[in-house]
Amino acid sequence: MPTPIKMPRLGESVAEGTIGSWLKNEGDWVERDESLAEIITDKINAELPSPVAGRLSKILVKVDETVPVGADIALIEENADVSVSPPTEPAPGPDAALIENPDRTHVMVTENRSASDGNGSRASTRATGVHVEERQRISPLARRLAREHDIDLNAIAGTGIGGRVRKEDILAYVAQRQVAPAPVEAQVIASSSPSFEPAYSAPAPAFVEAQSSASPSPAFTTVEEEGIEVVTPSRMRLAIAEHMVRSKRTSPHATTVVEIDMTNIAKWLEKNKEDFKQREGYSISYVPFVMKAVCEGIRKFPYMNSSWTEDNKIIVKKHINLGMAVATDVGLVVPTLYDADQYTLAGLAKQISTIAQRARANRLTIQDLQGSTFVVNNPGTFGTILSVPIINQPHAGILSMDAVVKRPVVIEDDAIAIRYMMYLCLSFDHRILDGAGAGGFLQTVRTKLQSYSREIDVY
Repeated sequence: MPTPIKMPRLGESVAEGTIGSWLKNEGDWVERDESLAEIITDKINAELPSPVAGRLSKILVKVDETVPVGADIALIEENADVSVSPPTEPAPGPDAALIENPDRTHVMVTENRSASDGNGSRASTRATGVHVEERQRISPLARRLAREHDIDLNAIAGTGIGGRVRKEDILAYVAQRQVAPAPVEAQVIASSSPSFEPAYSAPAPAFVEAQSSASPSPAFTTVEEEGIEVVTPSRMRLAIAEHMVRSKRTSPHATTVVEIDMTNIAKWLEKNKEDFKQREGYSISYVPFVMKAVCEGIRKFPYMNSSWTEDNKIIVKKHINLGMAVATDVGLVVPTLYDADQYTLAGLAKQISTIAQRARANRLTIQDLQGSTFVVNNPGTFGTILSVPIINQPHAGILSMDAVVKRPVVIEDDAIAIRYMMYLCLSFDHRILDGAGAGGFLQTVRTKLQSYSREIDVY
């Protein structure tokens, strides 16, 4: 029986995906974890790795066709005879040349030819003269941008793993050619994280690229006489809009806010932050402290780590997988820090830093964007003092941490002192939690954050 390949879920709130291109033709041999197709959603582009080795016997979904998550998109015929070794390549003709490929013994390249089938496959490798495109070393977005800008890919040195040419390499080349500034780097809301690695076994990663403004930019029309500009939002912006509206329509949002005295943490960071970065090679900020406190709050109030189902039940998640909101130049993504409660403060700082770097480089994996159970948002990095977040469905809540600012505060014996203060704002699903549960959760988070002394052991 052939093995069905299904449309993956690329993100918690993503319900469907589009086939951007097939990287293999029907009849082609596919190695396990070899890229099979480019999947496009409203949030990201990803190369789908094959879960098995075998021959691609049937393509069920055409290029540019959109299907629901979980739908069968292809069939792969596993065979004991062929699973031992790849199929034999046909003898090269007079026009053919052989090039090295890390995933196979060789790849036959036929000059001035391209093959496709009725599904619009772009799988065929082709070369014109010295222009040879190695499919496995070029991401789909980079390939598309190269065609749009008429770029010879041999002229570009890839910066990805194994010399892989990525979208950023194309954009940098175009910018250099046009003597224009390089594209704006993604801006990450939460930065910094572990020395301890929790036991989490994820499938082999399929690298994800955020939808870029460089692959066709949003169309707009300027109405000069009226002094306005009409903008057609990108697919990602439209998706964010739809998700936000759906979240407000789905969950009866309620909000509660507490004020936290962060003075001892702030003083410790002022004293130790630079030494910590030099010693460990990554930064530490307020974020891991808040995440640590959130984990403690969730353990005490487990319904904060739950979801309301369509059949009116509550699913309480046993693993605390914290999503961290990350702002990029093309929109918001929420990668996941799995089993966050298993890390020390230094460990959280390392993990946050690692995820932030992958987000900046558009190298998030499918697993990075799945499985979150609660989100910590940090708009305070932009100087905000009070933010009311919208729940990331299907979570029970989301926490925003705003800027830590110095201001006069009344302390013991009615004395006035300058303290480092921060607001935490919790939006929660009122179907699952009442004010008592939400308030108790925030009280636990506040108590934890205010319990630190001036001497903090982050390990």
